[in-house]
Amino acid sequence: MIISLQSQLKIWAYARRNTVHFLEQLSEADLHKKLPRKTFTTIFEQMAEMVWVQKCFMDGIKSGKMDNTDWSVPAFETKTKLLDFIKATDEKMAELLEKCNGAEEVVWNNNSKNVHEVLSLMLMHETMHLGQVIAFCHSLAVDIPKGVANDLYLTG
Repeated sequence: MIISLQSQLKIWAYARRNTVHFLEQLSEADLHKKLPRKTFTTIFEQMAEMVWVQKCFMDGIKSGKMDNTDWSVPAFETKTKLLDFIKATDEKMAELLEKCNGAEEVVWNNNSKNVHEVLSLMLMHETMHLGQVIAFCHSLAVDIPKGVANDLYLTG
């Protein structure tokens, strides 16, 4: 894998580690508390959407196009099933990026985006949702998982 994609994957792994800490450490009740949102109205639904967007972006990198992407997030029945899907998707992403040379282009709404842009957009999406989840935890008096709090303290 080229060095620039390795670097982006490393940053991705940091954000994803925080997502996984939330899923592993929050109780079912906290994961399913209703949030003041129109869509993805629980932390669990937000986490499912985050990994589904990752899958869609990976499909775009593989096919070279994002148009006609199915953004419909499937229902994950349990925390374990979602964690398994996250792990499998992360492994597939590492395999996909291993084959990339950095020149791959993805056409999206008649615009061409380089693989680095696509990964940056995916990371921004993950980070945006993590920020929302943290804010919702604060507003709902849900404790931030230790792994996330430690990462934020060490890097923030």
